[in-house]
Amino acid sequence: MNKEFTLQLPKADGGTQNITTKRSLLVIGANGSGKTRLGTWIELESPQKDRVHRISAQKSLSMPDNATPMSIERAEKALLYGYADAQEENASAYKSGHRWGDKPAISLLNDYEKLMVFLFSEHTEESAKYLAASKASSRKIKPPITKLERVKEVWEKILPHRELILGGLRIQTRVKGQQNKIYNSSEMSDGERVIFYLIGQCLAAPNNGIIIIDEPEIHLHKSIQAPLWREIESIRSDCLFVYMTHDVDFAVALHESEKIWLKSYDGSSWDWEAVPEVEGLPESLLIEILGSRKPAVFVEGENGSYDVSLYRAVLSDYLVIPSGSCTQAIQMVKALRNNRRFHHMDVFGVIDRDRRIDQEIQALAQQGIYTLNVAEVENLFCVPEVISIVSQQLMRNVETDKESVKAFVIKKIESELDNQISMRVASEIKFQLNCFDEKATGVDALKSALQALLSNISVDELYEESRTLFQRAVKEKDYLLALRLYNRKSLASQVSKHLGLAHGELAELVVRLANSDSRALVKQAIKPYFGEFSAKIS
Repeated sequence: MNKEFTLQLPKADGGTQNITTKRSLLVIGANGSGKTRLGTWIELESPQKDRVHRISAQKSLSMPDNATPMSIERAEKALLYGYADAQEENASAYKSGHRWGDKPAISLLNDYEKLMVFLFSEHTEESAKYLAASKASSRKIKPPITKLERVKEVWEKILPHRELILGGLRIQTRVKGQQNKIYNSSEMSDGERVIFYLIGQCLAAPNNGIIIIDEPEIHLHKSIQAPLWREIESIRSDCLFVYMTHDVDFAVALHESEKIWLKSYDGSSWDWEAVPEVEGLPESLLIEILGSRKPAVFVEGENGSYDVSLYRAVLSDYLVIPSGSCTQAIQMVKALRNNRRFHHMDVFGVIDRDRRIDQEIQALAQQGIYTLNVAEVENLFCVPEVISIVSQQLMRNVETDKESVKAFVIKKIESELDNQISMRVASEIKFQLNCFDEKATGVDALKSALQALLSNISVDELYEESRTLFQRAVKEKDYLLALRLYNRKSLASQVSKHLGLAHGELAELVVRLANSDSRALVKQAIKPYFGEFSAKIS
């Protein structure tokens, strides 16, 4: 089906703007950005309000064991408007006063019983019509599929290990294939009840309606969130589904939805725009950033690593996004900072110093990408201040431990001198080659540009400069300089034994301390090693 849906959203000037989609619409924004208030406006104030059915995030899941049917008209009004005798021409007033208790943005929706009454009323009426038609005809009449039976069908598809038993006026559940293991609806799990509730509410929405779901992921396991909503959308293909969420996983799972970024709400108007595509940045990362109120900082490393865990503890005021390599971190920061739509957002990068020269470090800083004052992030576990904290925690002699670690690191550098110098020089040559004049046009100009570049690269000078630095660190036993120069990811693991720890335990212990009552102590110890970025750490 190629149906096109249109939703009118409010603009700051008091007017509205049409958003058109062939699928569902997903509104993503951080907590406090006004998602619930926007849903309330669409339901009660928008030009399309008569077609809107909103399902609140704040809802009671108290499911009754049985229900007493009433006329379908009264049951439907009781569910949709909160009052069985509501007049449709003034539906919004009844919704606000009766369904939401005049607090539509914050009221706890307590209508599970009304939903059950509606479903059983419709089931009873359709069954009675079928019985009457069968008696009046000699032909076989095809039985109707009631809304209650639709709920059962979808519910069992999402939960294939369970089965709903529809009785005259009650619903029971049993484990599929186990006839004797039956329990009442009130004994269902939160997940089982919310799935029933959501399916039923969506089936009750008006024809060609707009169904707004605030926090559609609540009480649902991640593995069933997207499958459930796709099933519900398929049985209500006449309706536009509008999801309000800050859940990144849910937003990414519904990749086919049109997405709106809700930036902020000032109490009277909303600032929003369609989620743009950013070249070089996966949609999942973009949504994670848009769904957070924190400034973002891209770092090297992978989720679950000790270095990323340390970053998150120290940079607790930031959304820390591990990006794998330094190249990926740099590319992602540039992609966002160079996009005019995100000029108001704080996006940074923090990367290893590695073997970068000062010229490259300054060039990166101008683009919001900062380098550590140590060669590798793993070296942060070995800085003197952290060694002191760990030694004190283990009730050891602090000065002895610091000297032992220092002597070990200096000796390691001395044993790898030629290798470390060569890697540093290679890195500098690579950086200088990246400065090739790309604007050169024609064979002669390209040759000239290359010759000019190569003539300015003196391997001998670069090697001598690097050797001088390393030899100074060794000769003067300059531990801080050693940590700035020495690239060896396994250093923290090797240092562990000098603190009486097993191989690799140092990083684990530091991360544990950084997430305990010692957080402030560890943070202050490491903060100075973030270079220019340390000024942005509170």
